[in-house]
Amino acid sequence: MSIHSRACEGKDNELNLSNQQRKLNHYYNSTSTSKNVVPKAIKNAITQSCVEFVVEDGRAFHLLQCSGFVGLAKQLFDAGNLTPSSREVNIHDLLPDPT
Repeated sequence: MSIHSRACEGKDNELNLSNQQRKLNHYYNSTSTSKNVVPKAIKNAITQSCVEFVVEDGRAFHLLQCSGFVGLAKQLFDAGNLTPSSREVNIHDLLPDPT
């Protein structure tokens, strides 16, 4: 091995495989735009709830992308973060009275 190392000492760094080897992210770009990735189980549960919301209430799926709905979702998420996990919250207490 030492003979091989001496033979390679004078060669250009381009021949060094570790310099040429590409990382996985060169071939694969993450679809996530944030560093905090939502766990798949939570993402699937939210997706399922959104589908049920659209189907049961006869809404258009693009409603979920509107700024009003996104703002509501963010507000509900923030309220959940501020509520102690030891406390049971009835979701109807968070929503406004329809009358």
